[in-house]
Amino acid sequence: MTRKLVVIAALGALATAGAHAFQGEQYPIPPTPFESSQSRAQVQAQAQAAPVYTNGGTGVHAPTQGTDRAEVKAQALTATRNGQAEYGEM
Repeated sequence: MTRKLVVIAALGALATAGAHAFQGEQYPIPPTPFESSQSRAQVQAQAQAAPVYTNGGTGVHAPTQGTDRAEVKAQALTATRNGQAEYGEM
């Protein structure tokens, strides 16, 4: 009885592996070749021109004026002492 179950399980595993390997091989479609929508000169001209990034829409905050390093460090130490920051040196 045990041998029959082992043989049935082995045949089932082989059948499953064979069916899995066959998927996608019945109709092999080669990938379409790449066709650029721009000429080589246009691409090279764009590569030479440096992109201009503005602050609008990038998610980067504009630098604030009037804040120096010592003030930022003092604010960080105050936040750490008050338990508002989970990192930093005391």
